[in-house]
Amino acid sequence: MDASGRAPLAMLTRSAQADDRSETLLREYIDREITGKLAALLGTPDAAVRAGMVNVQILGLAVARYVVRIEPIASASLDELVSRFGPLVQHCLTGQTAPP
Repeated sequence: MDASGRAPLAMLTRSAQADDRSETLLREYIDREITGKLAALLGTPDAAVRAGMVNVQILGLAVARYVVRIEPIASASLDELVSRFGPLVQHCLTGQTAPP
């Protein structure tokens, strides 16, 4: 497991399923650390929706990799995940895809 498996998002994602307080902490963490910061950087009228779409990508990846351990996502290198998810996140943020 890489170091990111011990990150707050991964830990909260694992425990959110079983504990209401963990679910609240996860939502607050996402709002504070991802949604709010991204929306402020984007500064567009639909910034909250765009940031929410990024949240879906990140949370889905965290669940697949660290909670359910879906292969080949769980054992993929960080570089591979970045190269494959980067264009999805780019599209969520800007509506454009990164060049190949």
